[in-house]
Amino acid sequence: MPQVKYIAASIKTDSINGVGLRWEPGQVRNVSAEVAERLLVYSDTWTNGQEWQEGQEGQGKEPVNAEPIGLAEAEKPVDEPLPVIDFHAMDKDMLVKYAERHYNERLDKRQNEETLRHKVIDLFSRHEMAD
Repeated sequence: MPQVKYIAASIKTDSINGVGLRWEPGQVRNVSAEVAERLLVYSDTWTNGQEWQEGQEGQGKEPVNAEPIGLAEAEKPVDEPLPVIDFHAMDKDMLVKYAERHYNERLDKRQNEETLRHKVIDLFSRHEMAD
């Protein structure tokens, strides 16, 4: 498990997205490989804690926490639900008005209700599912 040592002179809270740990000068922590990779890029602030630990063996200095610290899991975006419209509850006139109002489509009222319903459902799927 990787260890990282904070080598700067003042107390700092890291700005790594998903971590945000408060570090004190000289502090060594066990971290996950991802966190170590992100922190060790800044060699003026953090150093590899395992190299430091090997040089300090026998002096009684151990890292404060034994549990590795990893990145917080990112929240999954919530998909917006599609609008629920009951086309089967609409009669012929309602279907024609709905198509004209929402999709600027003029449907032929001479067609039967089931055909109109299929056309409106097709319009809905083409326009609403494409977004």
